[in-house]
Amino acid sequence: MGHHKIAALNRNAKAIHIILLVFFCMLTIAASQQQTAKDDVLSLIQKLQKSNRNSRAQAARELGKIKDRRVVQPLINALNDKDSYVRGQVIEALGEVKNARAVDPLIKTLKNEDYLYVREETVMALGKIKDSRAVQTLINSLNDEYPDVREEAVKALIEIGIPAIEPLNQAIKENNLRVVADAYYFFIDIGEPDSETVLIEALQKYGTKRMAIDFMNCGNTQLKEAAYKWAESHDYKIKEGIDLSKGPKWQRFKS
Repeated sequence: MGHHKIAALNRNAKAIHIILLVFFCMLTIAASQQQTAKDDVLSLIQKLQKSNRNSRAQAARELGKIKDRRVVQPLINALNDKDSYVRGQVIEALGEVKNARAVDPLIKTLKNEDYLYVREETVMALGKIKDSRAVQTLINSLNDEYPDVREEAVKALIEIGIPAIEPLNQAIKENNLRVVADAYYFFIDIGEPDSETVLIEALQKYGTKRMAIDFMNCGNTQLKEAAYKWAESHDYKIKEGIDLSKGPKWQRFKS
């Protein structure tokens, strides 16, 4: 074999050696990073047990950013934290992780929770997870004494979408004007035939300027006329032509 061929083989061998060395280094770095990430998760889980509430709250926030299934059960366990602020942070984290295992524990929390902030965070988290099991509980939250909870429950039901339609329509059938008023956005998007009468009654009893504007611009003639009358009776001047993408649209779910 000539000297040139031997030199070429040596160069190839060195190149292969360098490639293998680089590959091995990359594997080592990746394994190290995985171990570090695992250690970080374990450290944050341990912080959920700390006596300092700020440490527990911070740990919950950081675990929510990780969005790893390993963090779900520790966060679920922390739903029993004695501090309402920590519970709220834990619930927000579960909403960010969006794991369906958290749905039933969050439903239980919502039923038993006394604090407004925690209930609000819970309905928001259920909306992010978008699981149909939460529909009835969220509908029940439309009767919450605090308007912020009711508003977030409506948003959560809209996020869940089609599975919420039939249970919500029961409020129309029962003429539950409080629920209809709080969830009017949803009912307009559904756009069930003959639901206009109940929506108009809800406007007359619980109407706001925002509600009247949405009625006027939703694309339904009956609701538009009702909005004009409501505005006139309350000395409001409201205009048509607002971008429909910023409000409910009649039968949006069916289009």
